[in-house]
Amino acid sequence: MNEPDHYRVLGVSPQAPRPEIQAAYRRRLRETHPDRGGDETEFHLVQGAWETLSHPGLRREYDLLRFGRRAARRYGKAAAKPSHRKVRGWNVAPAPEPRARSLSTEGALVAVPWHARLRRARPVHRPSVWTAAARSTAVAAIWAFCGLGYLGQALAADSWLFPALAIPVTIAIAMIVIVQTSRALRRRYDTAPHPPTGRLVLAFLFAAAVIWVAGLSTPWGWALGVYVLTGASLAWTVRRLRWTMALRRSVGGALRQFNAFGPAGTRPKADRPTGKLLREVLTNLPAARLFVALPAETGTRVPHAIVCGDRIALLCAPVGRDGADVDSVNLPEAVAALAAAVPDAHVQGWVLWPTLPETAREGETAAVHDVAVGQAGSDIGLWLAAGGAVYDLPVLQTLRMRLASIPGPRSDELTPVART
Repeated sequence: MNEPDHYRVLGVSPQAPRPEIQAAYRRRLRETHPDRGGDETEFHLVQGAWETLSHPGLRREYDLLRFGRRAARRYGKAAAKPSHRKVRGWNVAPAPEPRARSLSTEGALVAVPWHARLRRARPVHRPSVWTAAARSTAVAAIWAFCGLGYLGQALAADSWLFPALAIPVTIAIAMIVIVQTSRALRRRYDTAPHPPTGRLVLAFLFAAAVIWVAGLSTPWGWALGVYVLTGASLAWTVRRLRWTMALRRSVGGALRQFNAFGPAGTRPKADRPTGKLLREVLTNLPAARLFVALPAETGTRVPHAIVCGDRIALLCAPVGRDGADVDSVNLPEAVAALAAAVPDAHVQGWVLWPTLPETAREGETAAVHDVAVGQAGSDIGLWLAAGGAVYDLPVLQTLRMRLASIPGPRSDELTPVART
């Protein structure tokens, strides 16, 4: 964490109640006040510590970020995840239909808008629940078929030693796979489960050794090898299915209801040219979704971010409306920060100028563009459309979690936490 240790600044323990923290704050305030010969830097640290620890919600977020699981046990499991935060959603009004021209344009050269060149496609969710379910069902069917085939060949053998060894091995492998799969069904996955690489490598080596010892033409060797290999991957396919279903429940409903999202306390606001640009892109790209006041780095927010597929377009004005808004100066840093936070997405930034500057701006890179806001729709829309007409659920979930991590507004605040 970049924040200082507020408890050490006030000289209290992390388990101290609010009256003890208030008494320590008053004592430290008298010691560090500049009018009494104190250090001004320490005075500001004391003020910041009191602002965080005096508010229950801010203190809970601070404890969870600094102490992790220890704080989660004190506040409860539900507080360890930012899902208790509210993410506000709304629908951006679509652009009105253009009026029919009264004059005939037959034989004239008419400019074709950028969205007329797009191939309309129905948005598709990625990853797919059906694909994950089919994969899990296929692996389970192959595992059961190979297990029963190996056991049947063992029972049909002439020697009694082969069934005596095969039956315990089959039952032991089945019990291990069933226990791992039952654990996967009970656990909740907020991130994509990683494939069990080490387990699969060991299962592959065991299967290769069994097939080599039994002989390439022996059916029971292949049956046992495939039985072990599919059993090692069955639990992962179930975890993947659970994660995909959780994504559809948490993100899918919001996607169908709203096309724009922001943290609690936001006031969606944009000037007329920017609002026209946002409506144009969101209306003509069915899978596009708008994120308002998206946190980029510590203390900075992107005013508008449009997501379509695995592409994220960050939009900002040359000069931010608020001190925390990303502008033309720190947009490259915001693009790099979000690209690192969402490694599966392609992130680029656009500075929306009323009129383009005559000379190139310092810090302009391949991922940051200067465009005139009146003609920016075609550039941004075509770049986003290349990402596909899909809802990339992991990318959208990551961005929604970033919005949910913003603390809600205090009751004594008259202005919202994040303004756009």
